[in-house]
Amino acid sequence: MLKNWRYWYAFGVLLALCCASAFGAEPPSIPIGYDAYLQWHKWPQQRVGARAYMRSTYDRRGNNEGADSSHYLYQAREDFNVTLDVEGKGMLYFARYNHWHGSPWHYEVDGSDYIVKETTTADPYSPLEDAVFLPEAALPQPLTFTYATTKGADLMWVPIGFQDRFRMAYSRTCYGTGYYIYHQYLPGASLSQPIEPWNDSMTPPTEVLDFLRSAGTDIAPHQQVEQQQTSKSLAPGEAMVVELEGAKTIRAFRLSVPADAAVASDDLWIRMTWDDREAPSVDSPAPLLFGTGTFFNPSNREYLVKALPVNVRFRDGRMELGCYFPMPFFQSARIELINKGDAEIDDLRCEVRTEEYTGQPNEVGYFHATYVDHPNPEMGQDLVFLDTDQVEGGGSWSGSFVGTSFIFSDRGRLWTLEGDPRFFFDDSQSAQAYGTGTEEWGGGGDYWGGEVMTLPLAGHPVGTAGHPRGGRQLEVEHEKGLIESAYRYLLADLMPFGRRAVIRFEHGGINNFPEHYQSLTYWYGAPFETLKLTDTLEIGDLASEAAHEYHSPDATEPEVVTSRFEWGPDRVPLSGSMPLVQPDDYADFEFQAKADTPYYIWVRGRSSGDLQSDATWFQFDQDIGIVRSFYATQEKGFGNWRDDTLAGEWSWSSELPGQPPKTVEFDRPGRHRLRVQSRHGGHDIDRIWFSTTQRERPASDYIPVEDDDNIVLTVDEALAIEGAMERQEAAEGQSVLHVGGGSKAWLETYPAHAETGRTTTTSSEFTLAIDPENVGVLLRRLLDYSYPNQRAIVKVADDDGHWHHAGVWYLAGSNTCYFSSPRGPRRELGKSNPQVQTSNRRFREDEFMIPKDLTAGRDRIRVRIEFEPANIPLLPDSDLPEQAWSEMRYKAYSFVFPDWSPDAN
Repeated sequence: MLKNWRYWYAFGVLLALCCASAFGAEPPSIPIGYDAYLQWHKWPQQRVGARAYMRSTYDRRGNNEGADSSHYLYQAREDFNVTLDVEGKGMLYFARYNHWHGSPWHYEVDGSDYIVKETTTADPYSPLEDAVFLPEAALPQPLTFTYATTKGADLMWVPIGFQDRFRMAYSRTCYGTGYYIYHQYLPGASLSQPIEPWNDSMTPPTEVLDFLRSAGTDIAPHQQVEQQQTSKSLAPGEAMVVELEGAKTIRAFRLSVPADAAVASDDLWIRMTWDDREAPSVDSPAPLLFGTGTFFNPSNREYLVKALPVNVRFRDGRMELGCYFPMPFFQSARIELINKGDAEIDDLRCEVRTEEYTGQPNEVGYFHATYVDHPNPEMGQDLVFLDTDQVEGGGSWSGSFVGTSFIFSDRGRLWTLEGDPRFFFDDSQSAQAYGTGTEEWGGGGDYWGGEVMTLPLAGHPVGTAGHPRGGRQLEVEHEKGLIESAYRYLLADLMPFGRRAVIRFEHGGINNFPEHYQSLTYWYGAPFETLKLTDTLEIGDLASEAAHEYHSPDATEPEVVTSRFEWGPDRVPLSGSMPLVQPDDYADFEFQAKADTPYYIWVRGRSSGDLQSDATWFQFDQDIGIVRSFYATQEKGFGNWRDDTLAGEWSWSSELPGQPPKTVEFDRPGRHRLRVQSRHGGHDIDRIWFSTTQRERPASDYIPVEDDDNIVLTVDEALAIEGAMERQEAAEGQSVLHVGGGSKAWLETYPAHAETGRTTTTSSEFTLAIDPENVGVLLRRLLDYSYPNQRAIVKVADDDGHWHHAGVWYLAGSNTCYFSSPRGPRRELGKSNPQVQTSNRRFREDEFMIPKDLTAGRDRIRVRIEFEPANIPLLPDSDLPEQAWSEMRYKAYSFVFPDWSPDAN
């Protein structure tokens, strides 16, 4: 029996070698699960056949409703509100929640439901200072952290494997914010270990926990390495250069300067060039490379950054900087340290540790740190942190996106953090990764509570410990104290790509804040593609259908759909960032007030639409006629009722519902002026109330009475009402100030466009060209996302015409979802309050991977799609919407693993 086993094993090895010879070398094995941590030296390795996705509770209409919380795919029952639903084999690597909101969370793995929660769930009105995830043994620190550490978020990095299907659902819907990163793998791809379905009795390896606890230390190997050290004082404009030769990997890059040279070192610039390439792959200000926006350390913290791959530490009179991203090169490396400032940087010490690189050049990517300055963000357009087509000479790159370090304000302002991250890989028109906000990406929540924090893989290392909402002018001893920055590093949850990566961030909730960003994007990339576009089928184009032998027994006639992709808001208010000097739309009031007496500001109103319809600017006295709200840093206006109140319903608010009211104080008694301008038009104002005593938010139906301590203004007392402001009679009988806004107040950022396609309820077949040297195929489909929960069996025919099962293609949800914000004084524990919403974004691209045993060695494949309706209603008591498979375009991409040499540079 043993001899027989050895015979077949030898035969298998020989067969594999023959296949490798015939179709090219096989890609390296992909570290998965805890191996991704334990084999962190493989960070630069190509992950051919791994695809990363980031799903979230973002506002499907592109705005910022509920701060991108509580948008659910469907509700299976009252305590099962689904935010993530994936079929196939994969691994959840990360989940982020705002505090405990939504807990208990359901982690349904292959049909088995496990309850994950954190300890404040039992009484959310009494937050615990030592909150933890439960079950704690399965979800321990430092693979998890709660708001007690993060200053606002619950974070989970425990790998959750699944074989057939994974669903995540929230038991409670109040402020149910979340984003989740998961991987799926090409069937047949070489993985470092089998994917084992997770259960709550599993415990992480001690080695992984110890590794994460080592963040902030020198984690690189010290044995069997070469070390090069040099030191020099750098005058302005002077450089230190380190040259390395051979095929090696930098395992540690360490700098240090005297602590009193830390601020001067903000002007230190670092360049790294691999194998004599024309452009450097690292070209960055030193602070951002090491994870911070500045080295300014006014509170004398030991660590500004205590992350896993980088750290900034102050001890023994020096500032120590460490970078431990593995950096392979094959012939040479050149490191330049340049003083771009006006002051000398004294006693700069540099240490570089390397080890021999013994692999093949095509197995790894170069380390890149791409810096972009964004001094003037464009209204309505995302900031582009990285487009690999546009860097280092352009062209195709393959590798992995592994993190960001960025400044998001140099004025101590935090509102811009409402902007969502959106990442597009391999020319997809739909973001494979779509988050809920910038501070969420940086591991925080509620703007980190205005505090700083540093974790192994996420942090807010520098910023002013001011009001968490940035609602007042901050005073600092040095202008660098106003710099706000964040970092996020991706290890197990890195995001591979095969030809292109585009990393984009909104600036503000609807791309409307002008903060000065500076971004650094970390990525590994080799200058060749591992995902090759080989064919495109245009459904509805009769010539293309004929060329691809398209057939469906019941497909509809070609239908033209005019809609959009989910690219953020399709329009933004032109006047939304600050009041206007000479507005067309305004209302003026006069009133009597006391001097030196704080008045709490309240506005009773109702919106008529979404989050772009519910805010006004207030200007008092001398502020009228200038670009200024009466609070220098008050960037939200007043009202914003839609944050927690349904359209059409009256409620009271100050600046923000749920936040303490703003106050105004006058320096003289007598008559004063108020000007109301539209920030987001499309709402009604019933009353404006200035009170010396009303500190708490009034009940929605409360009507105040004017007296010595209370000033109450109605539309009937307005001195002037101009433009889109007008007096109207409400259905309830009272007169209201209607705050409108014409088309001139909006900028259309993403116009609708037309696509053609068909739908089927049975099947469709087509033939696509592929690369014979493929190691698998990725299909990308453009579809109409108005059809919910599209599901089909995919089959591929062999050369004899026999069909073989390739897998299940399933896309959960649709452009119709529901938003739930429970009502009442104890909203945290309140019953769900589903409000059905349909966005105007019907276009979506989705992906499916076909295993190489159905594609290798072939130059075309015949694909069959067999529709199987999921029959999932949006809500338990709602009608089942129309079920169909939508197809507008299919693209075939071949996974390839080409030979490559650095000589190609």
